[in-house]
Amino acid sequence: MEEKTVKLVSIMVIIIGLTFLFFYSQKLELPVTEELGNSASETVMMKGTVSNLRVTDKAVFFELEGEKVVKTEIILFPDNSIYLRDGDQVEITGQVEEYKGKKEVVADKMVLK
Repeated sequence: MEEKTVKLVSIMVIIIGLTFLFFYSQKLELPVTEELGNSASETVMMKGTVSNLRVTDKAVFFELEGEKVVKTEIILFPDNSIYLRDGDQVEITGQVEEYKGKKEVVADKMVLK
């Protein structure tokens, strides 16, 4: 095979591969959850404002005020120090759990906006 043909095939494979990855990554997005309702033990993504922040040695507890004025208890177990204040805008991904009859989200990932 000629060098020119190998380069052309390589470029086409790269373009097709990147296109496939782009469309595949679009399917992986989690839907934004506005209310927890019946979503026990499923992964959710939420956006909102931090309020009632409580920090302990091993966990961070706070409420997330969503766009529909929905408050949800969030629990985060950070690996290292976290700098979070009341009023910060965050995006949370985590598991919905029920604790003492109330729905809470145990956060796996948090992004400060």
